[in-house]
Amino acid sequence: MRNTLLTLATVGLAILGLYLLTQAEGSSGLLSALTLIFIWGIAAVSLNLINGQLGILSLGHHGFMLIGGYVTALLMLPEKERAPFRTRLLSDWARNHLDLDKWLRGAGLDFIANSIDLKFVVALFLAGLAAAVVGVIVGAPSLRLKGDYLAIVTFGFGEIIRLLPNAPEVAALTNGPLGIKGIPGDAGTVWWTFFAFLFVLWFLSRLKFSSYGRAFEGIREDEIAAEAMGVNLAYHKVLAFTISAFFAGVAGGLYASYLQSVDTQTFNFFVTFFLLVAISLGGLGSITGAVLGTAIVVLVRIYGGFLEQPYPAYVGYLGGAVVMLSAFAFSAYIRKARRLRPVVETKHLIFGALGVALLFVTVLFRNEPWMTQTVQFFGLRKILLAVILILIMIYRREGIMGRAEFSWKLIFGPREDIPTEEQRKQDAWLSNPDLNPDAAKKEDDDASA
Repeated sequence: MRNTLLTLATVGLAILGLYLLTQAEGSSGLLSALTLIFIWGIAAVSLNLINGQLGILSLGHHGFMLIGGYVTALLMLPEKERAPFRTRLLSDWARNHLDLDKWLRGAGLDFIANSIDLKFVVALFLAGLAAAVVGVIVGAPSLRLKGDYLAIVTFGFGEIIRLLPNAPEVAALTNGPLGIKGIPGDAGTVWWTFFAFLFVLWFLSRLKFSSYGRAFEGIREDEIAAEAMGVNLAYHKVLAFTISAFFAGVAGGLYASYLQSVDTQTFNFFVTFFLLVAISLGGLGSITGAVLGTAIVVLVRIYGGFLEQPYPAYVGYLGGAVVMLSAFAFSAYIRKARRLRPVVETKHLIFGALGVALLFVTVLFRNEPWMTQTVQFFGLRKILLAVILILIMIYRREGIMGRAEFSWKLIFGPREDIPTEEQRKQDAWLSNPDLNPDAAKKEDDDASA
């Protein structure tokens, strides 16, 4: 009960914070960043269901997002944007019949057709459903494979799906390489994406701690043992793949509404790459970690532009020193928190020594010409993400959260380094010779030896 109330209070505070942020001046940049975090968060936690909980490496997530984007665009495109001069490659049949508004009015559902929000709910559901159907078609045969072979097959399917809209035979439904523009941006707002994000988190967290989620984790740990326990491997693999594809399609529809356009370059392989970086940073198998990793990736990509500005060379040396010293301190903290010995290993000392050396060089030669000359490096945002990922893989391979999830017990529960009363009683029993004569006899034998 307490956890439920705390969760509801947190959601209420988040809604209040978003409302105040939308009313504040100059907050458009932050609202845009939050919107992208919510959209990519949905995509990341859906990919985490496959790569983290099920333990299967899938590289075709961008294809399912593209399906969701195109379905949403075709169904929600306004009448004026369907004019032939705007969708010149779209067939007359697609222009006239792939219209959700006409479908709803033909079915007598005018109250839904008159509401743009309700129409988007239906469109996003159909977008997710279309992606899920393709997920079943892709997953049923390909999930017979394992390891690198499965990764290659999913990557191939993802690229086929991405390039298919440009084919002349399919361009009549997708407008070919021109893409579709003029999509209503109502579902791409911070409120729409926030509530969609909350629903996906709730659904996937309930799924994770259900019997299906335990079956997924059993398959990840040992397929033979899971099958021996009665888990239907093919059914659960296809089920997880289908659910993941469904929410990827929803994320693609939201992103298409956010951009108000969609084409084959909107969802290229780099989308899947950044999602993989996000879930690897946060921790494979952790929904909390996937969200945290997504936030890091999005914020670095949006607010990391200052890294690519012209700076004196000594700023680069100083930045390298800070990164290495931070890595050294982080590794020491992790090993100490996990009670590992030694607290500082040799490879960690190397990073620390290099950081100190760079800092010493920066301070000592600060005014030298080669230190004060202006340099500019492009692509440092992607390089920074790569460096962060490398450091995580070296010092904490399981990611920031590992497979753990956020819980209120972490904040309000008992500290693990302080023994509970039950543990104190157990320790007292073990050390009391009157209650535990075997321990006393062992101590006497050790003393005599």
